This record gives sequence, C-alpha cells and structure tokens, in this order.
Amino acid sequence: MDTDTRVQQLESYVLTPDPFQGDAIPKRLPRDVVANFVMTRVGWDLDFTSFVRVDKLVTFYDLQEVCGHLSSLLPPSPAPTEVAKAAVIGRTIAATCRPTEVQRVTRYSALLVVNAQSSSEIVELIELQDRLGPRVDSRALEARINQLRTTVAAQAQTNYQAQLETSRLDELRSLRLDRMRRANEIKAQVLAMGDRQKRIGEEIKMYLTLEYGYLEYLIPWAVMRLRRETWGNNPADQVVRNEDAGRRAEIAKMFQAVAANLDRMPDVDPENRPSLRVRCLRAVEYFGGPLSLEEQRWIPENAGRQVDVLSND
Repeated sequence: MDTDTRVQQLESYVLTPDPFQGDAIPKRLPRDVVANFVMTRVGWDLDFTSFVRVDKLVTFYDLQEVCGHLSSLLPPSPAPTEVAKAAVIGRTIAATCRPTEVQRVTRYSALLVVNAQSSSEIVELIELQDRLGPRVDSRALEARINQLRTTVAAQAQTNYQAQLETSRLDELRSLRLDRMRRANEIKAQVLAMGDRQKRIGEEIKMYLTLEYGYLEYLIPWAVMRLRRETWGNNPADQVVRNEDAGRRAEIAKMFQAVAANLDRMPDVDPENRPSLRVRCLRAVEYFGGPLSLEEQRWIPENAGRQVDVLSND
C-alpha cells in the first residue's frame, strides 16, 4: 500500500466519517504516516465526531509524538460551545501522553467543568475524568452536575425539555459518575500490584470481560494498560513508549495460555468460549506471538463480525 492510499484511508476515517460504514480503525499503517496526518490535517475546525475518531486513532497507535500538537489545539479560555471538543482532545492526551502533559490537562479540566452547560457536555467530562484516572478528584464535576440540575429542575414543571434534562443529569450523577468512580477504584488496586504476572493477568481478565464489572470503563483501560506493559516492567516505567519484544512475547504467551484453558474455566459460559478464544488468539498475533495453521484458520471461521481492539484485523 502506497502513502497516498494510506492517507486516503485516514481521510475517510477522520475527515469524512460515515456512520453507515462502521467505526473500524485503519490498522497496519506505519506510525509515522498516522502521526504526520494528525499533526498536519487535524485542527480545531474539525467537528466533534472527527475528534472522537482522532482519539481512537491516536490511542490505538500510542502516538505520543502528536501530544504537543493536540495540546496546542486546546482553547486557553474555553467557551461553553467548546467544552465537548476540548474534553475529547483532553481525554486523548490523558490516555496517550507523558505525566507532565497529563497534569496540564488535569488542571485544564477544571475550566471545562465550570463552563459545562448541559448533560451532553457532562457526558464528555465524565469520559475525561475516566481517562485521567484514579488520582483525579471528581467532586468538582459532581458539584457542577448538581448546579445544572438545580437550574433546569426549576423549569421542569412547565418545560418538557427541562424535565428530560433533569432526568439525564440525575442519571449521569447517580449512575455514570458513580460507575466511573468505582472503576477508578479498581484501576488503582490493579496499578498497585507489584507482581507483574498477576497485574497483567487481571488486565487480561478485564479485556476478556471476565470477573469484572464497569466494563465500559475497564475494557478500554485494560487495552491501554496491556500495550503499556510492553514499555516497561512496572507502571512507573511505562510513561514513554518503548516497546520491547521480550515483554510483547510475554503477554502473547499469557493470552495463549488463557485461550488453551477456556474449556476448563467453570465461570465461562460455553456459548461465549468461541468468541473469547477468537479475542485471545487475535491478541496473541497482535503482540507478535506465533499461531498454528489450525489457529489461523480457526479465527476467520469463528469470528463472524466480531471486532477486537487488540487485533491486526
């Protein structure tokens, strides 16, 4: 595939997203091509949906080299109409960039919280808080939800839209915010595990949807963590992208072991075993592990329309 074709793929995915064509990230592209595209073609003028695609692209390829560019796009004094896009950029930085850049986004997020005006912006701010992780205090966001609810609830008796907005804010506070906080507590527990094998084992279980709840937050986090486990032996050493073939092989072997033992896991529904084995084997290949000819044939025969993030497909 030549460079022009690769750029066309990225243009189609980011600049003209078609909801009827799915949301599959363009994979197997050279990182430098993707990074150059982000730095030269992504500007504040893109719409919200395009920035959501940029987030998925940057986090999939771990493009730390675009962090400075993304930071430069954040408006210094965000207006209410800029909160949602800025929150998406902020969460991309939080998931991908170095601690100093994440700390800047953490401070910046306070400006977004005070300027949020509706439940739609609160949704994006909860996602940002999720990416910032367990060390970030979410009480200011909860207070802003309460302020907005008080304002719209005063109009709810005579305004149907205000009734709907009140209900949405109630749901965000009592359900989504609470689930994000509980997921962050679990993240903190896993990050504190000094035993590398045990920590990776828990991250694999999250990715495979085994034993854990709050999966809307923990699955993406597990994907990010498993990639970072190839950068260093401990979380403190995993802040700069530095993939190691030995660590990649280690994770591939652990996925291979899980795939081989699915039939002996009593808590796994037999109906789910084929899809979990597909997910495991794709992850083995993603991390550079070998697959037998039987396994290579077995994946397409059983995958159907299944989409897995840790996959080269």
